[in-house]
Amino acid sequence: MRLDNNQIFELTGFKRKSSQVAWFRDRLGVEVPFDRHGPILTAECYQKLLEKYLGILPNSNESRVNRPTVRMKENK
Repeated sequence: MRLDNNQIFELTGFKRKSSQVAWFRDRLGVEVPFDRHGPILTAECYQKLLEKYLGILPNSNESRVNRPTVRMKENK
């Protein structure tokens, strides 16, 4: 379910939709889609954005880094 205008206001502190979108861009580094009602964001999506911002979720770029293969050494 989409966050309503009151919830978005509580998060951002702004009533203007353009200011709310700018807040998400400046604070969380994301371009949140929006329509005439304001930012289109669910509570689950906001939670994931916070987790990524706080470093709890791995960065998607890190998963693409080539890492060396680790093998067990055989005992002879």
